[in-house]
Amino acid sequence: MRIRFWIALWAGKLAMAVLKLLGKEEDDRPGILIYRLCPDFLKYVRKPKYTVAVTGTNGKSTVTALINDLFRAMGMKTSFNTWGANLKAGHCYLMAKSVNILNRPLVDACVLEADETSSAANMGALQPDTFIVTNISRDSLRRNGHPLYIKECIERAVQLMPKSTVILSADDPISCQITAKKPVYTALEGDSAEVPDYRIKDFTVCPRCHQKPRYIHHHYLHIGKFVCPSCGYHSPEADYDGIRFNPADGSLVIREKNGTETAFKTGATSVFNAFNYVQVVAYFRSIGITNEKLKLIMEQAKIPASRETDEKVKGITLSTRLCKGQTGSSASTLFEHIVQTEENLELVLMVNEEYGNIDAHETISWLYDTDYEFLNRDNIRRIIVGGPNYADYAVRFRMAGIPADRFVCVPDEQDLVKHVTFDGIDRIYVLHECDAVTMGRRCKQAIKQKLLKDRRR
Repeated sequence: MRIRFWIALWAGKLAMAVLKLLGKEEDDRPGILIYRLCPDFLKYVRKPKYTVAVTGTNGKSTVTALINDLFRAMGMKTSFNTWGANLKAGHCYLMAKSVNILNRPLVDACVLEADETSSAANMGALQPDTFIVTNISRDSLRRNGHPLYIKECIERAVQLMPKSTVILSADDPISCQITAKKPVYTALEGDSAEVPDYRIKDFTVCPRCHQKPRYIHHHYLHIGKFVCPSCGYHSPEADYDGIRFNPADGSLVIREKNGTETAFKTGATSVFNAFNYVQVVAYFRSIGITNEKLKLIMEQAKIPASRETDEKVKGITLSTRLCKGQTGSSASTLFEHIVQTEENLELVLMVNEEYGNIDAHETISWLYDTDYEFLNRDNIRRIIVGGPNYADYAVRFRMAGIPADRFVCVPDEQDLVKHVTFDGIDRIYVLHECDAVTMGRRCKQAIKQKLLKDRRR
């Protein structure tokens, strides 16, 4: 097997060199080659001083990017797949990139994004020193479906990593149930215990006595601090607790279990990104980085542009946001967040399932799991959507009570920008799918050009 490892490593290195010459470095085909030549490659490849893997339903890419940014801000060399290759091929590529041809580490840290359902097979071989679980909620029917299934997959991975520090969210009633030998819990304080009547309800009964739990404070979906009035089961005590968060300026105060409080200036403008930052701080504190050092470099950690961008043009803010399709939980969370404003908004939705895509599916059931009712507000002046699901969206908007004069549904996404208006609008959001980042940016740029032309006129 060791002979196969060396053949795989050298073949992978050669493939990486060829792709680099071709300008195609963001390609995990060398990882596929490595895995086929040596299925146990992750077991034998040498690890650097720090190896951290991040999994969970939402937030994986953001947390890994923030960790990578902070390592680099400290002057450390890292290995990181910027395009989010989170399966075994991507992991083999990343780990091969982190060593030389003699299997000696070239970097100080490896930062991996790990798919939830395959994490047991990969992480058991890799044995990262830290494993972060952001959260668990209902995901695409095509992939994960039920949140308890996702929890079981991640729990199997944790059981195969007895020496790893496992960072869990105490405010996630599902992932906080995972048993780890070296757990670290994070949380974020809130002001309200009121829970909206979401269409998706992933945490409705106590996992111990099956009675109805009660929230002490609630953030979004099923995320919040809870207790069961019947049996007393409750959220774990947090080792790192975000006690104050101001989305206006990104300031976040974190209290550690020993009572130490530290104020950080972050790039978070939403509660879900504040959760990400708390877990990032917990990670660096767990490996011995001081709060003072983190404070000095925290502003150098950036939320990936593939997730969100903002630009002010002629008095109107043009924003892009990642909006995952096929899963109501992610889209509902985003909708609930963006409407919490007095601004007059226009939304351009680029969230579609291509019927002609052989890897896709044709179910539209997720539209009815998504809380489009959040968009039935007077300050949402217009919603524009196009593509193969345009008629399905029209039906769903009417079911959500959105007046017909406040949405436009067209068959061709190329026509979206034609229907964008500017009068009385403070912000325009382009909400795009994971695989439509480039399309989203082009749409935003086209809106910008139209706006500049309109204002010149």
